[in-house]
Amino acid sequence: MLTVDQALDIILKSVPAPKIVEVALPSALGHVLAEECASDLDMPPFDKAMMDGYAVRSADAGPLEVVEEVPAGKVPSREVRPGTCTKIMTGAPVPVGADAVQQVEKTSRDGDRVTLQAPVKPGQNIARRATDMRTGEVVLRPGRRIRAAEIGALAAIGRTRVRVQAKPRCAVLATGDELVAPDAKPGPGQIRNSNTSSIGAQVRSLGLECDDLGVVRDDAASIRAAIREGLKRDLLILSGGVSAGDWDLVIPALEAEGVRIALHQVLIKPGRPFCFAPGVFGLPGNPVSSFVIFEVFVRPYLGFPRPRIRARLESEVRQKIERVHYLPARVRVEGSGYVAETVPWQGSADLFALTKANAFVVVPVQTTYTTGDTVECMMME
Repeated sequence: MLTVDQALDIILKSVPAPKIVEVALPSALGHVLAEECASDLDMPPFDKAMMDGYAVRSADAGPLEVVEEVPAGKVPSREVRPGTCTKIMTGAPVPVGADAVQQVEKTSRDGDRVTLQAPVKPGQNIARRATDMRTGEVVLRPGRRIRAAEIGALAAIGRTRVRVQAKPRCAVLATGDELVAPDAKPGPGQIRNSNTSSIGAQVRSLGLECDDLGVVRDDAASIRAAIREGLKRDLLILSGGVSAGDWDLVIPALEAEGVRIALHQVLIKPGRPFCFAPGVFGLPGNPVSSFVIFEVFVRPYLGFPRPRIRARLESEVRQKIERVHYLPARVRVEGSGYVAETVPWQGSADLFALTKANAFVVVPVQTTYTTGDTVECMMME
């Protein structure tokens, strides 16, 4: 049976080359940039005032004559000569002759005369031309995920369309005769289908589309038909039916549809019975198991691995097992570090424990911990 690291290596080596598309700038949010983007002008494009105040010659003590006013968006028409100044707004071009800006709060004005209440140094409150970026300088490189800050930077360099990696379209499908819809009251031997809702939410939280294909009954022909539909997407995520029992029909159905299984079962708890093929994940039916497998394996496959931190443990882990154990936990900041406390839970079907957790304590194979030990945590927030 594969270790977690071995399985993750196989999965990440199977990530397909991304499709490249060109999109309008507002639609680029959340995509990965696929081209180099350089500035088409100096930033700022002129020496600009960083404060509302007066553009002055730093050598002048004053009082100074105000020769004009320059709001943002206007260009100065008068040079600042000895004994003069220009009233200026934040972001406006600094006039010729001025080498500093004194903020308005440190001045007093009487008519067209201004007195500086504090001296200024050359360059004070001025952003010099091209100090942020020079014409032709690369602003963003391929591989950068585009957030709001990157949208703003692209707009600032005049990019209204950009080439990006297309987002994969996903689908989620649950199997099992025991499953009923969330709005139905379960009968004897039945449970509500929560997995397609939670898995779909996990996918959509990444900014990706996810089609909910619902529940298919434990019938080989029905499962094959549903898989055939799901394979039209870039990634199909199944829930349930991937163990080794008589009613675990997903793997045979996948193989019958031409899917070559790359791995099946991994030394992880919860979630050992899961399978992977390029473009397909078969997750366990238990809610916490499917949740953990998504976080540990599916997110990295989609390019969104969870951050890991080190924390001081406030509880104990007494049980040694032959698998890497992911325990729901609550992590908080304390002093200059992190503290983790495991959340009481009743096993892989206890979805409610996850509502109290913001992380998983990652317990290596055959390891126990006592209070105060340092542990690795995979963060969920």
